Amino acid sequence: NTSGHILSASDDHTICLWNIEKTPTEGKFVDPLAIFSGHQAVVEDVAWHLFHETLFGSVGDDYKLMIWDTRSSNYTKPSHVVDAHSAEVNCLSFNPFSEYILATGSADKTVALWDLRNLKLKLHTFESHKDEIFQVQWSHHNETILASSGTDRRLHVWDLSKIGEEQTSDDAEDGPPELLFIHGGHTAKISDFSWNPNEPWVICSVSEDNIMQVWQMAENIYTEDETEANSVDLE
Repeated sequence: NTSGHILSASDDHTICLWNIEKTPTEGKFVDPLAIFSGHQAVVEDVAWHLFHETLFGSVGDDYKLMIWDTRSSNYTKPSHVVDAHSAEVNCLSFNPFSEYILATGSADKTVALWDLRNLKLKLHTFESHKDEIFQVQWSHHNETILASSGTDRRLHVWDLSKIGEEQTSDDAEDGPPELLFIHGGHTAKISDFSWNPNEPWVICSVSEDNIMQVWQMAENIYTEDETEANSVDLE
């Protein structure tokens, strides 16, 4: 994105665009370049688009997902307004591989998948969390891998490529086919997590149990498909 430009989301229902390289006025204060005021409730999260430097998304307690363009002269009218969830929307994340795909996480216990080319239709709903979702992030290394966490003390790793796969009744009891893994190491709400940008499949998660964990799921979980393919070749 443009050098020095940063976005902030606030309980006052607004989003501010700042240039932190701008010379401060008296008292070391920097005035915002723009104030965006489309939300009707607390703005919970904001994120720059990863391919287009003038685009960003925001989500809030008004259940809305909004897409904005900083080139617009109207700071009260987003490019798109979406009724994203049935409860507060707490987080969003743009896919680092596909310019059209993003995900949102909500207090309605679901993660939603969206395509910027048609925001009227939700691509998919990920359902397995037992409580409010506060963080969602795409993997830096795999286009189809997404993780989410929240109040239920669990961090879920999802694989979009498995959506719609057939399951046995036993497997279905554990969750939908796209639910790749559940990390259950925390004993309180997971406040935040981050994928390691250098080491695939390594995640750091922090919780209200005052513990930070750095962990990696077992290799056989994410190499299962490769193993199955090799066994077929041998046959």
